Amino acid sequence: MEGPTADPGFNQRALQELFRETSERAMEWQYTISVSVMEIYNEMLRDLLSSDPTYKLEIKMNPEGGLYVPGLTAVQVKSVDDVNETFSIGKSNRATASTNMNEHSSRSHALLCVTVTGTNKTTGVRTLGKLNLVDLAGSERVGKSGSDGARLKEAQNINRSLSSLGDVIAALRSKQSHVPYRNSKLTYLLQDSLGGDSKTLMIVQVSPVEKNVSETLCSLNFAQRVRTVELGMATRKADSAEVAELRERLASYEGNSSRSSTPSRLTKTTKR
Repeated sequence: MEGPTADPGFNQRALQELFRETSERAMEWQYTISVSVMEIYNEMLRDLLSSDPTYKLEIKMNPEGGLYVPGLTAVQVKSVDDVNETFSIGKSNRATASTNMNEHSSRSHALLCVTVTGTNKTTGVRTLGKLNLVDLAGSERVGKSGSDGARLKEAQNINRSLSSLGDVIAALRSKQSHVPYRNSKLTYLLQDSLGGDSKTLMIVQVSPVEKNVSETLCSLNFAQRVRTVELGMATRKADSAEVAELRERLASYEGNSSRSSTPSRLTKTTKR
């Protein structure tokens, strides 16, 4: 997804466009951009920028709407190079292993979450946007990969979470009243991205090798189902200057209260 410098991949192109847009609007808007890197390993959510990447995090529902992860490390960035440097740290902590199908097989789903907060310099109106760049671990046929022991458990959890993603896609496609986001950490964490007020793009990678034709067909069929899903129009999230100020005060109060009542385990925010 990153690609070489001479031919950047999807992630790099998206980030370059983001920083180009914020630079062009710098006369009217002031932007703060922060990134977090997570993985979902064996149905456990882990912070890959933490001093203890194996610590299990929880997903919480915000009373005002949306989801958040308490204790997640966020790094403020000023450029694509800053994002890449931060992501490299996260990737070094990601769970990988060797199987019969892949020498460097990802054993988890990885998420690079970019949060953009913009404040209009004239009106004080504040907007909040999120860009989630997700690298899904591939589905795995245990008979071919030769997974056993810990690798088998990893494969089972990967396949289960991808199956849950398929269930969510099916529910969205048929416009069901209940969408089973909570059936896995992956779909629960991506609920905001898969909901009706966002734009979602999925790229399916398939193998050109003839012996993997059954997996390729399975992936293409899944992609076809995803293609028929209609999420509706994306909406813009904006607060007035007064509401933005109240949110800042509340966040400051909650942060101070949390630090005084619990011992510090992680560095919550690192400013560059």
